[in-house]
Amino acid sequence: MDVGLHTTLLDSNSILDPEVVAITERINPLMAKEFGKVWDLFTTRSKPFETDKFEVLNRNYTAPEIVITASGVGADWDTDSDITALPVTTGGDRIQVGDILLVESEIVVVKIVNSSTSIDLFERGAGESTAAAHGTGAITAKIIGNCNQEGTVNGRALAESTTQVYNCLQIIEEVIDLSKADTDQARKTGRTEDVLKSEAMERVMRKLARTSIFGTYRLNTADYAGMTRGMLNHMEQLSGAIKTAVSGAYTETALKNILDDVRAAGGTVNAIVMSVTNKRIFNSFTGADQIQVDRGERTGGHVLDGYIADGFGVIPAIVDIDFPNTYVAVVNTRYMSKGWKVNDQLKFVPETNVNSRERKETLQGKFGLVMEGVGKTHGLLTAIS
Repeated sequence: MDVGLHTTLLDSNSILDPEVVAITERINPLMAKEFGKVWDLFTTRSKPFETDKFEVLNRNYTAPEIVITASGVGADWDTDSDITALPVTTGGDRIQVGDILLVESEIVVVKIVNSSTSIDLFERGAGESTAAAHGTGAITAKIIGNCNQEGTVNGRALAESTTQVYNCLQIIEEVIDLSKADTDQARKTGRTEDVLKSEAMERVMRKLARTSIFGTYRLNTADYAGMTRGMLNHMEQLSGAIKTAVSGAYTETALKNILDDVRAAGGTVNAIVMSVTNKRIFNSFTGADQIQVDRGERTGGHVLDGYIADGFGVIPAIVDIDFPNTYVAVVNTRYMSKGWKVNDQLKFVPETNVNSRERKETLQGKFGLVMEGVGKTHGLLTAIS
């Protein structure tokens, strides 16, 4: 597990604490292979955080389609001739003059945008398409292009919006009592300084690993400590997040569908995150990239290291021992980062508020997690049973 410390040698405030690094390297081989994998998916920031509260900005993606519904039988869209004041149910704010719409098999061109709920057309059955009545049900019309006459600029400017969310840094602390660490009794019972610090580091690593999954946002106040969002909070609680309630077993179809949702939003993923239990189910999926069978050793089994999906290639399977069975996440790690606050990276600090017979140190630091691209390049399956 990478504790996410900074290695920028030009910055004296972010050089790795050698004692922390040494202890971490001793602990890592003793952990389960699946330990801390979500924490490791958050890449280390190029520079430390400077404030306890920070913004995370996500540019939104507008799908090139609208929904239309006729106002009644034999009216507007339920005719093959009406071209004025045709109603738009949703998506009217993304239409421009000259947009070419594919309505079922009919093509029409927008002449005037009256409002976000009404448009005029140049004609019905544009080009070589055939004008048609479309009934009174809701229809998704695709924007398949834009055409305008030479020398005219009738369009209105459109721009994607930005969603702004906040996250906070979180302080982690482990107090270590070293008052009797350098005694014969301590050495006999295994309570030496090295052991006590290693145990404290292991506790910190376990807490960091679980915060990266389950952490929630809370602003630091006089009464409450600040907390940082983890993966699930980013992907489930933020507005516009791509998520699907499975309400049943984890299946290959469910995985394909959430990948399709990310694809439709214009995003891409490079990891599928799941629990040990769901990995066993994943191993039976037919889209695996390899099946390991070694008859020479008389061992066998289906172990899938990744999933082959159209447009995504081979997506690695990431198993975290702490990840809940009720979720499976597909993520893009290029939009995930972690870091420590400047001058407050993880380190051992001697405590001064003790009496002359006591010797205590605190393993402490202030860290934060960031997931950008929510609503475009990450997807979450929930309610898996």
